[in-house]
Formats: sequence, structure tokens, C-alpha cells
Amino acid sequence: RAAAPLDRLDDRDEVIARHRPPFTFATGQIAEIDVDSGVMTWTNAGHPLPILIRGGQVVGELECRPTPPWGLGVALGRTEAPEVATANLAPGDGVLFYTDGVIEAHKPGGELFGLERLADIAGRHASDLVEPEEIVRQIVRSVLDYKAEQLADDATLVFVRWNGSAIS
Repeated sequence: RAAAPLDRLDDRDEVIARHRPPFTFATGQIAEIDVDSGVMTWTNAGHPLPILIRGGQVVGELECRPTPPWGLGVALGRTEAPEVATANLAPGDGVLFYTDGVIEAHKPGGELFGLERLADIAGRHASDLVEPEEIVRQIVRSVLDYKAEQLADDATLVFVRWNGSAIS
């Protein structure tokens, strides 16, 4: 069997630490969804928690204790293995992954875009009839409108929907 993305998590930390200047790092999340069962496994290296959307409604965040960003675990002397979390997705469930640049976007001197606003927009657009790319488009438009088109940090969004078993 080919190596799955979650098989060698410690390697990411060591490779970045070994081949980049000291205290260079990368944040990220790696997830796998078993297309037959809907079981999603993932790990989180310094990102906000993903949001679960079920039946067009935001259910909440999916818990996974974040590890330090890749490249910093070695520098900080991390000895524990990264947490790999699991969630059982139901047919039609969506998962929204995003970077902190989305919720930390703010107008000069203004409040942050925030998790509450992100969840509200995602919930309003995340019905089963709306394709994932359109949901992301609506969120991006809302963040850019809020921030007046100028982001100070990366703002990345990935929306994944599991439609049910691949076996008919």
C-alpha cells in the first residue's frame, strides 16, 4: 500500500527543521476521508480548528489538539506524537478548513472578522444545493469586503463535502 498522508507526520517537522533556517516553520492540516465510510482523520499543526457543517447548519468546531507548526517541534523539543483526530461524517456533511488570516482580517482599528462571522456566513451558504466552490467564493467575498480588499495575512479556505458511500 502507498503511504497515506498521515503515516509519517513526524517527518514533516524534522525535514523543515533540518533544511530551513532556525525557527522557520509551516502551519497546516492534513486530512483523509475514507470515501466508503465517511470517517475523516486529520491532524493540526498550528491552525484554527475546522468547522463541521451538517444539514446546512454549522454544528461546531472539530476538536484536534494542535501541535506546534512543522519545523518548530524539533526546536521546541517536542517529544509527544502529534494527535490524529477522527470524525464520523454523515452523507452531505461539509468540513471547512481555514487559516487564521480569515478570522483575523480586520478593518484598520476595527474588530476582527472573527469565528462567529465566519460560521454565520458558512451556515447561510452551506446548503446541500450549493456547490463547495460557491460556498468558498461567498466567504472569500465577505472577508475581502470586510477588509476592504487588503489582507495582511494569508487567508486560505478549503471546503470538503462527503456525499456518502462510494459503493452503490
